[in-house]
This record gives sequence, C-alpha cells and structure tokens, in this order.
Amino acid sequence: MSELDTVARVWGEKAETRNRNPVQGWLDPALVLEEIVQGRQTGSPTTNWLVGLIERLRIPKDARWLSLGCGAAGTEIRIAKLGLVGSIDARDASPAALETARRNSAAEGVTNVAFEAADLNDARLPKGTFDVVLMNMSLHHVKNLDRLLGRAAAALKPRGFFLANEFVGPRQFQFPEARLAVVRDLLAAMPDRLRDDGTGSPKTAYRSFPVEHWNIHDPSEAVRSDEILDAVARHFEIVFRADYGGTILGLLLEDIAHNFRKERPGDVDVLRLLGRFEEILVRRLGVFPNDYTVLAARRPRGGALGQILHRVRSVFAESEGDARR
Repeated sequence: MSELDTVARVWGEKAETRNRNPVQGWLDPALVLEEIVQGRQTGSPTTNWLVGLIERLRIPKDARWLSLGCGAAGTEIRIAKLGLVGSIDARDASPAALETARRNSAAEGVTNVAFEAADLNDARLPKGTFDVVLMNMSLHHVKNLDRLLGRAAAALKPRGFFLANEFVGPRQFQFPEARLAVVRDLLAAMPDRLRDDGTGSPKTAYRSFPVEHWNIHDPSEAVRSDEILDAVARHFEIVFRADYGGTILGLLLEDIAHNFRKERPGDVDVLRLLGRFEEILVRRLGVFPNDYTVLAARRPRGGALGQILHRVRSVFAESEGDARR
C-alpha cells in the first residue's frame, strides 16, 4: 500500500467515525470552545474562528472558495448553510471521506459545495480563480509545504485570502518530556470523574507514540507541522494571526474533554483554571511555545516586481525542500 493510500484509508475511517460521534478531540466540545478557545481565536467566546475571520476580513458572501483537505466537510457545509459563501470547491485525499461529505451535504440541503479527490502534496490548482483558499487542520498533513502553498497562492485572485486553522507544534507529536510531566501532574490533581478516557481507568498521562508509529500508521500526521508558519510567510503576507494555545490543554484534554459538563458544579471552574494555567505558561512566562493558531494571509504586496521576487524566493524554497526529501 502506498503512503497516499494509507493516508486516504486512515482519514476515510476517521471521517466516518467522526460522523457517528462528532466529539473526538479536545477542540470538539462546545464547552471547551466557549470557555477557552473561541475567545482566544476571535475575542468572543461564542464566535466560531472561521465566522470571525469572515467578519473581520469582510469577505463577500458571493466569494468563490477552495477548501484543501476538507475531510467530511463539516466546516464547509456549515458556512454554506449560513449563507457566507458563493461556492466552495472542496478537495481531499480520501475518497471515503468525500463520500461521507457528499452524504452530509445532501442531507443538509447544501448545493453549492462540490467535492473532488486530490493529493495535497501534488495538487493541480487553476490559477487566479478563488477569492479564498481554506485549510482547516489539514496543512499539518502536507509534506510538500512549499509546493502546495505556492500553488495555493497562485490559485487566488489578486488580494484573495488564505485562511488556516492549524496545529503548528512539534513534528509528529514528539512533545518534550517537560511538557508531558506538567500534563501528568495536572491529571493527578484532577477528580476521577473528569479523567475517564473510556479505558476503564482514569487517564494519568498523555499517550505518546514514537516517530516509527506515525510513519507506519499515518505518515501524514504532523509531518512538518513545525515548519508551517515559516512556510506560509514565504508565500503570503500574514495579515492576522491568533495563537490559541493547546500546548498543555491539547495533551491534557485528549480523550477526556467530553467529561466536562456545564451543568455539573465545579467542572467549568476546573476547565477555566486549566485554561488560565496554560495561558500563564505560554503567553505570560513563555515557558512553552504555542501549538495552535488561526491565521489569515494574502498574496504579497509590492507591485509586479515585488510579487516576482517573492515568487522566485518561494520557487527556490520549494526546490530546496524537494532536494532535502
């Protein structure tokens, strides 16, 4: 089985699993989003990251979008239903995920989202076609970052937007021991009711895997996540960025985020305290780096000559990246 086939199979299975149970990761529960994440992303605890960007950037409601790595297309279907887009071309490497997306789109009565299979490491994109290129937790699955980002920039109309919500932390989830130790200590201090991860025993640590595991089971997972921000800056002018942590909470809340209940006394207080603790470590003291970010970028300014020079730099970056691999 080829690497692409492995990735397509894995994400087809995950799309179907998520379709049955939407709460899979730390960013899925509404309570976590409202109490911690969305305020960091948009300044409002009740405003979704993408809706917030659309409002902030004043993206027209008739804009033509391209979504790369759409999976089951929950985000794409949502903004289409809200009337925030003219149309979306949604692409993904997994035929099974795309089939799930088509079923969900039809069930929701959405007719302006079209789906197509694509290998993001070598995607062929029409030039100067789209007002917006969207990547929602998909760029960290791309090995050929410069190739894809260069083509994404070329696919945008002049002054079009590149929007991303991404994991930008350690490559292949190789977190340092100091961070894992903090997570273990926090879990040990939490009540058992909040640590139930479905295994029959309370969660005591973040379950980490070596690089060899990811190379076999999902070679796309966070394959060059640590290079994403630099790569985006090579191809675009970043006009907005909101880091929202996940440095501690992403590891701590994995598999247990659903245990926090708004109506149960104490749960919200614990969640807020954990969020504040992470904020102190990451934003105030700088003990650990940020792992997740929302950003908006545009093709570079500077007239024709500036854009040519920027493109030359990105071509060299793409060539050097290919040579390294």
